[in-house]
Amino acid sequence: MVSAERRAGERVGIEALEQRDLREALENAGEQAWTMLYETRRAESAVAYRFCVLVPKRYRSEVLGEGFWLPDLDNCAPCLAESGTDDGYEYWRLGDGSGFEPLVILQSHHGLRPSMLPQLSEEFRLYHNLWVNDSGAELIKIRPDGSEEVAAEIRPQSVRVRTKYLRQFLAGKQMDLVLRVSSVLYADDPDEAATLGEVAPRYIRDDIRVSIHVSDRVKGRQRPSSHLLGRKLLPAPPREKSGIWPFDNPPENYHDFVIGENPDGEPVRHTCDPEQLDNYFGKNPGAPDYLTPVHFRREVLQRYYESPEKYSITDGDLSCGALWGLRLDNSHPKYVVVFLGDLGQGLPESERPYWQSFNIVPEGDPSPTLISRAFLGEPAEPEAPDLRFKSVFGTFNAEWRKQFGWPLFRDPEPDDVHVLQRLRVPLTSSQPEFEAQVMVIAKILVDALNEAEIQKRLPSSLRGEKGISKLERWLQQENYPHVRRDIAFLRRVQRLRSKLAAHRKGSDYETTLADENVHSDPMREIAATLQKAERFLYDLAAHFAVDLDS
Repeated sequence: MVSAERRAGERVGIEALEQRDLREALENAGEQAWTMLYETRRAESAVAYRFCVLVPKRYRSEVLGEGFWLPDLDNCAPCLAESGTDDGYEYWRLGDGSGFEPLVILQSHHGLRPSMLPQLSEEFRLYHNLWVNDSGAELIKIRPDGSEEVAAEIRPQSVRVRTKYLRQFLAGKQMDLVLRVSSVLYADDPDEAATLGEVAPRYIRDDIRVSIHVSDRVKGRQRPSSHLLGRKLLPAPPREKSGIWPFDNPPENYHDFVIGENPDGEPVRHTCDPEQLDNYFGKNPGAPDYLTPVHFRREVLQRYYESPEKYSITDGDLSCGALWGLRLDNSHPKYVVVFLGDLGQGLPESERPYWQSFNIVPEGDPSPTLISRAFLGEPAEPEAPDLRFKSVFGTFNAEWRKQFGWPLFRDPEPDDVHVLQRLRVPLTSSQPEFEAQVMVIAKILVDALNEAEIQKRLPSSLRGEKGISKLERWLQQENYPHVRRDIAFLRRVQRLRSKLAAHRKGSDYETTLADENVHSDPMREIAATLQKAERFLYDLAAHFAVDLDS
């Protein structure tokens, strides 16, 4: 707001009295990506205030009239008003009982508490189901596909909202919004004369009224000033623009995916629209079946693994919170398979272009797991080592805790709560991904060992003894038959983690890998490590009579 932000010492000339910046801001309000609902600025030569009020539609034709009174509701609160009711009072939730309502609310606590941020109407927040961040400065809209957008920004001196969400709210509520501005600007040069009424003409159109009153004397001394008063009407769009049920389902665009290859080696594509696919009941004869397998490079899952706070990848399923879910075959070692119809039914439209970029010509059959489940109707365990390990690990720790009253592997710390979800057979052969998975395995199997509980079951405490050594002593004490094998396995994981972290950028990286007999294919190395980890858990469960099949 230029008029109210003159730098200290900067002179304000007569021409500034036109306050063009504020006039233009009001004219453009509601027509750009963001709309300012509230703003206050104070400077040496200016005081500017922008605010708004919700107005019943019945006043639309007169609300811009010069004599039409609008209440100031920014500081309003629930109250009782005298009325003709039985007890003589009427409760007013907000406003003054005339039908006008605030959209921005200010609170004051008499200087006894720090100032609070301005607040958007609770109704607006609930209308769009907005999440408020810890500071209260941002209100976040979570879209149906799981992506997020800042819908409103709140600062001590301002409130602005995304115009599209403002318009949807007005459409649903069927109330108009009047944006208002009141600004006083003082010129510095007392020798310059300002001709009254000629600095800027009154400006009126169907949706806006702006007037500027000019004075040549302030507080008894010669000092030109102008007082800008403006209103702009944002009429409520039709209900069809409300963005909520039943007007929240715009026509969907279904994408084409590669489902085969013709004799000339050209890819064959078909839409994923379920309504245009065949099924077992003879729908759309001659069209590809709903269950047509579509193949993707395994890297397609990268973005979802890297955001475990939002996405979950489990055996045969990818989901985004409670918003959407996609059935898939993630048990195949070479690619990910999804049925053509599921790409249209379960995957949001905004996600499909991303999946298209990983789409490949089918190279073979889906995994035996998918074939058994989808086509033979038989239950089947996953074949992928990462899926198998995660399933066994969760069951093992839960059943161990149930049987002994304590978990062998501690629950993750807050910063590591998503570690198990990040675990996977590498999607690529890259060094960083291999190292990341070694770190994850070490956190799960080594760092999480419940040293405190293990120590309680040992006859003595040894100075400097760490988790794996404590586990070794305890397993020997319990006559576990695979102590040497499994302790060696855990120590190798620990050494790999330490050496890779230390030598990641050193010249002896390959030497480190060779010393530990690391397979040249990172995918096979991690897969083998997870298979050994699974065997470790099964053998522990068998020895300690922990039921993993319940």
